[in-house]
Amino acid sequence: MASRIRSSTRCLASLLLPLLFFSSLFYLSTRQPLLEIAVREEAAAGRKRLVIDRATATVEANASVTTGAVAQASGVAAVATEHVDSDVLTDALPASGEANATTDKAQESSAIAAVATQDGDAKVVTNAPPASATVAAAGAEVRAEELRSPDAAAAGGGGTDGEADTVVFDFRPYVFVYKSGRVHRFHGTDTVPPGVDALTGVASKDVAVAGAAAGVIARLYLPPENQRGEKKNKKLPVLLYFHGGAFVIESPFSPLYNAFLNILAHKAGAVAVSVHYRLAPEHPLPAAYDDAWAALRWTISNCLSGPEPWLAEHGDATRIFLAGDSAGGNIAHNLAMRAGAELPRWLPGGGAAAIAGVVLLNPYFWGKEPVGSEPRERWAREGLEQTWALVCGGRFGIDDPRVNPLAAVGAAAWRAMAGDRVLVTLAGRDNFRDRAAAYAEALRRSGWRGKVETYVTEGEAHVHFVGNPRSDKAQRETDKVAEFIAGGGRG
Repeated sequence: MASRIRSSTRCLASLLLPLLFFSSLFYLSTRQPLLEIAVREEAAAGRKRLVIDRATATVEANASVTTGAVAQASGVAAVATEHVDSDVLTDALPASGEANATTDKAQESSAIAAVATQDGDAKVVTNAPPASATVAAAGAEVRAEELRSPDAAAAGGGGTDGEADTVVFDFRPYVFVYKSGRVHRFHGTDTVPPGVDALTGVASKDVAVAGAAAGVIARLYLPPENQRGEKKNKKLPVLLYFHGGAFVIESPFSPLYNAFLNILAHKAGAVAVSVHYRLAPEHPLPAAYDDAWAALRWTISNCLSGPEPWLAEHGDATRIFLAGDSAGGNIAHNLAMRAGAELPRWLPGGGAAAIAGVVLLNPYFWGKEPVGSEPRERWAREGLEQTWALVCGGRFGIDDPRVNPLAAVGAAAWRAMAGDRVLVTLAGRDNFRDRAAAYAEALRRSGWRGKVETYVTEGEAHVHFVGNPRSDKAQRETDKVAEFIAGGGRG
């Protein structure tokens, strides 16, 4: 009798457990987020605040996030802007348990930085390693400890200090922002030193970008001698590159971007300048845009007259390409806009001609209203709106032309955009795909003088070519980019 009961129990369990499992999957995939986020702006006496209210809710422990590009923001934050400072204004529910994040071919790291902001400059207390052993030798000012506020001191020491360890912004799988100002980056903090790449023969080194903010560094890449031609001082195209990472993670020194730039510099036969711009939220936008502008001026100046020998001897100032993926693509677009307006004044004789082309790889653009097949759910769109508010410190709305270039269609600024050609690449499984395609079409119709190309990789996720640069599809995409650069960027 007992054996029959056990047998019946096992049979019933075998029928019910799969049903419960798939029912729970369906629920998790269709449920609304636990947190409702409302945004309002308050203006008073020359200062602007973005206030994000919290609804009564609980944050689940062990929340699992799977993404190929941008995380849905499930946390709550309040960001204030007063002059150029970015401060946390409100308490939010702590995230209990550990956050398990899965992202396409992304690295994981437990490095934690504690940050305080004063007069727009982030003072960092961190246990993360510097980018490379040669960064300090290149003249970059890297400090492990500059300023330790009471909250930051507790956070930096790894202790728990009650409210100081309250999560006020949950931007998984990228960062947590704590009330103390501490920023926890989940990945993108690992670094590799420069040197000679064994697979491509490309050499690299790290240098400080003179004239930029403290800590803005570039990793330079020089193709092997057999790609420089017989002529000793043959000039090569210059690739000014900006990495992705939602404006909050990654660097030119990470294993991912170091490998990708070695491949791209080799295929294109170009000198590459990969820029270590300042990251949000410690340095909210427009910090990265300003760093990009400083890096462009530094690159042109060194191509024309040095003193950086790799650029002075090999860089062609009339064949500079602005490029980047995801957030870096956004930076490259905004830099091209600024270059078209300001380079002619800065560089007599028509400096805009120095920009031969612009390469936007799966660029990060967004807006209030959906374009094409973009997600239409309110919570999904508001989640991206809040992450944009985080990275820009509440300075720019989600329809600002910096993040939504479509809002500037027909403007004279578009027609003055630097470069003779633009290449926009799209990935089939990328939520940003349709807006990037609309951007390319709008640029064609804007009256801009150049030629716009698009390249589509079907079946792949956002920025697939960085995570797996030697896959067949990634190789074909980088071949296209290399062909665009090697061809001079001219029609």
